[in-house]
Amino acid sequence: MKKIDWTLLLAYIGIHIIVGLIYVLNLYDREWILDFYFVIPFIYVFLIFDIYHKRFWNNRILLIWGIIGVIQLAIYYNYRDLPEIQAVNGNDLIWLKALPLTILTSYILNLINKKVYGDNFIVTAFRLDPNRIDQKDGRKLRPADYIFSVSGFMIIIFGTVFTN
Repeated sequence: MKKIDWTLLLAYIGIHIIVGLIYVLNLYDREWILDFYFVIPFIYVFLIFDIYHKRFWNNRILLIWGIIGVIQLAIYYNYRDLPEIQAVNGNDLIWLKALPLTILTSYILNLINKKVYGDNFIVTAFRLDPNRIDQKDGRKLRPADYIFSVSGFMIIIFGTVFTN
């Protein structure tokens, strides 16, 4: 694992632990924490899917993040019915489901791309230049990369928000 892997992993886990402790120990206004909490997983999930997704081509990194995602799912399903975290769209922990869905979506789209094209899928949702050549792979971006990218983002957003 590279330094970036450890940095992102420790930052992700550390932020969740700090926010959780602040909430549990009632060190700050709980209402504000619940209202703000979705920002952390939301930002991380899109950073992971858009920027960090190539690291998931390494099975060890995919496994580590997958384990964290399973832990988050367990936390979500354990605490989702608590009355103090209920919100209009389900509850305030809903974005804990986003990481496992992001990892699964990235993995499946990469498998499909490997089967069809023989190489890895590149997320291109924010890189709209069709003549752009990916620096790491040295290949031009395909229409499939754009379609998979938009589909992936939609799956993550709607799969997280509209599932219980």
